[in-house]
Amino acid sequence: MRHLFIVNPAAGRKDRSASIKSTVESLLLTDPYDVLVTESPGDATVKTREYLRAHSGETVRVYACGGDGTLCETANGVWESGCADCAIGVVPIGSGNDFAKSFDVPADRFCNLRELTRGEEVPIDLLRVKSEDGTERISLNIVSAGFDAAVCKGQEKFKKWPLVSGSTAYNMSLAQCLVSKTKNRLRVLVDGEEIINGKKPLLFAIAANGRYYGGGFKASPYSDLSDGLLDCVAIDTVPKIRFLRLVGKFRAGRHIEEMQDVVTYRQCRSMRICAEGMIDMNVDGEIVPMRDPTIEIVPAAIKVIVPKENA
Repeated sequence: MRHLFIVNPAAGRKDRSASIKSTVESLLLTDPYDVLVTESPGDATVKTREYLRAHSGETVRVYACGGDGTLCETANGVWESGCADCAIGVVPIGSGNDFAKSFDVPADRFCNLRELTRGEEVPIDLLRVKSEDGTERISLNIVSAGFDAAVCKGQEKFKKWPLVSGSTAYNMSLAQCLVSKTKNRLRVLVDGEEIINGKKPLLFAIAANGRYYGGGFKASPYSDLSDGLLDCVAIDTVPKIRFLRLVGKFRAGRHIEEMQDVVTYRQCRSMRICAEGMIDMNVDGEIVPMRDPTIEIVPAAIKVIVPKENA
């Protein structure tokens, strides 16, 4: 077995690449291992894909040390490599770390590299997102379009402003999008059946494999990472006065049960989102412009490492 640690130095509030390297060395692994530090957005995908191709035929465990974006990039690298004997370890040191919340394991156990490197491999589903123009991504957690994708896109813009922190950038983007991005004309189809016709504006639409996103919002409370189904959640545009109430229930995961007049929920195997032009898709935190994308569940497509207690 071989171990690869992909470390994003930009994840979280400080660069932890040196401490992770030190921790890995202290594990005294008998298997060969490498620690690679990313240098730019998308680099985790490239480094993972090329590493696995270089070690084709070997059993490899890849540990994504960063936030959900790093994890998504790493998973895309595994997918693109075509490696059949590979598992992903989640080391949640980013700002959101939502994917790990879908497991009944405390987050600090995922950060314990000794437990993680000796953990159990569990097959889970993934989401494959494909645009009409051929653009393709995979997601382990949640894919969305509409208001939340606009907030995510705007946050990246405001982060480039001097003296603007991540949380401030999010709040600035949120305020801007509340004015201009709450009415989205989207058609939504599940397993080929149209459930949203696009005539009534939507706040957003979600295709979920995991339960949480956006820094702790329980967007899809009934999702199961290994049930072979994706969960479609679509929410109508609501008046500003009702928006705050919706946000509170959405964070707690009570929106499906308690706001049925504005929430559409289905479990399915495929979901398509259509609009007149390109759609900004939020794929585990990455904004990818797509045309009429189709999101499909791929059952038991990838293995995730669950920490072993008392390793």
